[in-house]
Amino acid sequence: MRSPARFLLSSAAEPPSPLPFDSDVVVILAVLLCALICVVGLALVARCAWLHHAVTSSGSIPFPASPNKGLKMKVIRLLPTLSFNSSSASAAGGAALLDCAICLADFADGELVRVLPQCGHGFHAKCVDTWFRSQSSCPTCRRNLAVAAPPRCQKCGASSGAKVHDGGASSTFLP
Repeated sequence: MRSPARFLLSSAAEPPSPLPFDSDVVVILAVLLCALICVVGLALVARCAWLHHAVTSSGSIPFPASPNKGLKMKVIRLLPTLSFNSSSASAAGGAALLDCAICLADFADGELVRVLPQCGHGFHAKCVDTWFRSQSSCPTCRRNLAVAAPPRCQKCGASSGAKVHDGGASSTFLP
């Protein structure tokens, strides 16, 4: 059996050769990587600032402020409703108004249906009202719903159809 001292001496071979590249190359590559990360970070910050500036300079925030924020019941009630009639829906070519895409049930005669003015999709009023409490887009096409406020009088702030203040003479203005 070999002695431990002899084993250590025999296993000690020549030292490994140095790596083929210089340490200066490693430093230069590290600096370039840091510079690239800084440029990408600055570009993202500039883009965010540009988008924020575009929204605030327009003077108005789009309605609603958050696309996933639900609508208030006052706004939901402004949406038009109609009583479904199967004979008029088929005569008008209303193939899109045959069933509710939320509950997947067919419309029956006399049911209240809300037809969204932006896209024309129709739903049961109860179904879409529940949807709009948590979302502000069409359940079918996901188009954002924007409800325009009725025009108001610039003197008193009353909505359309109210009396106009013309030096004592009262008349109604048209919407």
